[in-house]
Amino acid sequence: MFFDAYPYVACPALTGNLTADVRALLDANGRPKTFEHALAVSEVNAGLASRFGLDAAKCRTAGLLHDISAVLTPTDMLAYAQAREFPLCEAELRYNFLLHQRISRIIAQEHFGVADDDILSPIECHTTLRVKPAPFDMALFIADKLAWDQEGTPPYYDIVRTALEVSLEKACLVYMDYMVESGRLLCPHVNWTAAHDFLRARAVQPRQHLL
Repeated sequence: MFFDAYPYVACPALTGNLTADVRALLDANGRPKTFEHALAVSEVNAGLASRFGLDAAKCRTAGLLHDISAVLTPTDMLAYAQAREFPLCEAELRYNFLLHQRISRIIAQEHFGVADDDILSPIECHTTLRVKPAPFDMALFIADKLAWDQEGTPPYYDIVRTALEVSLEKACLVYMDYMVESGRLLCPHVNWTAAHDFLRARAVQPRQHLL
């Protein structure tokens, strides 16, 4: 089992109720706020699913599991990635917590038994997005930003909500533009840069469909 290598992680037995199991794992490891965020993201993502013709159950699952690796320390995330020879970018080496999206995918697979890439792919890129993102990827990316884990309303909330009236692509681009232009990025992740460049290029080709 994934958590066998981390004796400091309390690992309640799975019951088959995903919401209860996610809550139990996060609560047992002192992460109740992470569960509150995950539940909020799950709800927002399900709403986006209804709006954009996606499977709501898949979007709920992705939302619940997207930050499940919060039970690990960033140092252990890096050690796990290095031991398995993950290609790492400068941003991940400088800010190890950015690996949480990749580790959360693995925990979703190995601990919770998720095999559907419509769920796993969004989890893996929910912080940075990826080049040529699928609708499920973009939905979780936006849901995570709208239901952020800080106090108050996100400063970009209104512009992203307005952009959603156009498309998921537009909302992702507006958010990414805001983060770049406001200087809020700690260090651009290689996938962030690739996704941002891809979406900017597509913005001048509005009639084309995402490949």
